[in-house]
Amino acid sequence: MKKLFLTVLAAFAFASLQAQIVDVDVLPVSDDDKTSEFNLAVGENFYFGSLTALDSPKEMGLKAFKSWELGFDIVNLSYKPTEVHRFDFALNFGTMFFKTRHKNIIANTYRFPLPGVESGVYRAIPFEDMNPDANNHSKRKSRLDVFELGASLGYQIKVMDDLKLGFDLMGNYNFSAKSVSKYKIGSSKEKLKIKHWKTKKFTPEYRLIIGLPEVALYVKYAPHSLFQKEYGPKLSYISVGIIL
Repeated sequence: MKKLFLTVLAAFAFASLQAQIVDVDVLPVSDDDKTSEFNLAVGENFYFGSLTALDSPKEMGLKAFKSWELGFDIVNLSYKPTEVHRFDFALNFGTMFFKTRHKNIIANTYRFPLPGVESGVYRAIPFEDMNPDANNHSKRKSRLDVFELGASLGYQIKVMDDLKLGFDLMGNYNFSAKSVSKYKIGSSKEKLKIKHWKTKKFTPEYRLIIGLPEVALYVKYAPHSLFQKEYGPKLSYISVGIIL
């Protein structure tokens, strides 16, 4: 939660830092339509959304409204050749939190060997397999945290005065992933962390944006599995959320 708090704090701390707009003459458009405007912004486009796993094992229980994501643009460079069209290039920071059902824990089977399961594979393990006393556990929670840096290219078109449509092509560098599991045994609170999960280092995403006057809605699709093939589980996802 410390990293989550710092992420939100950084987003709001830099949200007001905007570079000056520079007028340039680049594209051959009419004087009535021409704006030729560059804008450099720091710490904007804070987003929050719900994640839905598409093809992960059912026993992991990764469902909509259980998992979520958030992030923001560290730096955003936009170019508006006209009032209708806009192009963006941004460097991003994002986090994803995949939650499991309360009966399971996300773990590495290297630490918790299971009969007939290849050592090192990531999967959802019932609490009972992790600890014989698991039936006495209460308030079980387990999640997978992923932290990423990314770059995006975007295009936006103004359909009406209060409506804009956009599309972003995003590429992420997944630099950290860990699982965090919490449970109680009587009055004792227990926590288990497993770090250095083997995610794919680079994963693409595609995002469709509907821009409204005060907020934007988005749908994002990640077609490639988050984990390296030999480790698993297969985990691609779709997310729906808002951009402030």
